[in-house]
Amino acid sequence: MADPLDTVEFRSLVTQSSAVLLTHGVEVEVTSVHRVASNLVEVIAQQSGMDRAEAVHPVTPEAVAGIIMEVAAEEDRSSPGPHATRPVRLDDRSVRTPVESLGHLVMAAARAGKYAGINDDGAAAAHLLDLATEIGAALVQRHSDGAANVPVGMLDELTELVDAVADHIESGNWSICTCGEDHEQGDVDSDALPVMRHQAALARRLRAQATG
Repeated sequence: MADPLDTVEFRSLVTQSSAVLLTHGVEVEVTSVHRVASNLVEVIAQQSGMDRAEAVHPVTPEAVAGIIMEVAAEEDRSSPGPHATRPVRLDDRSVRTPVESLGHLVMAAARAGKYAGINDDGAAAAHLLDLATEIGAALVQRHSDGAANVPVGMLDELTELVDAVADHIESGNWSICTCGEDHEQGDVDSDALPVMRHQAALARRLRAQATG
């Protein structure tokens, strides 16, 4: 019997589940949707006595999407997000951005991502890494006028995340070193904080230039 994870029915379940999530404004990596759907099929197969191929049919896209959204809603921001949830960008405008500013945004994403990773917020760290990659992709293109287009949604996400990391640092909850010993990390944190605030403000200013 064919592997139920390699059938038209199961692939359709994954695709439709992703579509349901999008209607709720949630974008999730296909591999994560695949994993949740597979686990649900396995549970139904065990509970009902059906084989896995048969157990695909009772599973609905709404059930898969519901599990993902429920888990995402319950997760604390300080905990890694296993489903790699990303916001859907409803604003499809872009902003013409000087390459020097893009360099600052890459540094902002990298610095904030480092803090998030060290302080065990895997979801924020992964999201910031994605943003750094996205900005880097814009940088490596040819720019005859020294500027590149970047999505408004990317600037919104970067601003929110960098500000959130800066808030954690300012409150004393996060540090560049969490070993419990004094390595003058307080000085590093103090120096990083105004830079991150400045870079978040830069992203906001760029976002304000969006037209259309």
